[in-house]
Amino acid sequence: MTFDPDQLEARLMSHGVYVMSLDADEERIEIEYESIKAGNTGAVPHREIGRVINVVRDLAEKQRDVRGEVTDLDGDRVGNWRAKAEWFRELEEDELSEVDFSERVIESIREE
Repeated sequence: MTFDPDQLEARLMSHGVYVMSLDADEERIEIEYESIKAGNTGAVPHREIGRVINVVRDLAEKQRDVRGEVTDLDGDRVGNWRAKAEWFRELEEDELSEVDFSERVIESIREE
C-alpha cells in the first residue's frame, strides 16, 4: 500500500481537521491544518494532534517524521508540533509507551 495524501485529507476532514496544505515524501509528512478549536483557545488542541497522528499511523506504510502547522479559522498561525519517525518505530516495537509517545509530541508544541 502506498501513502495516499487525498485519503489522509478526507479522513482528517471527517474528524473536523481541515487540511490547508500537505507535503509528503518518503521521509516526512508536513501538514498545515485549520483548527476550529484553536480559535476558541488560541492554543494548539492536543486531541486534534492525536487525531492527525492516528490517521497517519493508519495510512502510512512506513514511519516518517510528521510536522503539523496549526492555524485558526482566520488563517492565523497558532503553533506547530512534530513527531519523529524514530518515535513511531519505538512505539511500534514496544520500546515506547503510548503515554511517553504522547508526552514527546506535546513537549514538541511551539505556540505562536
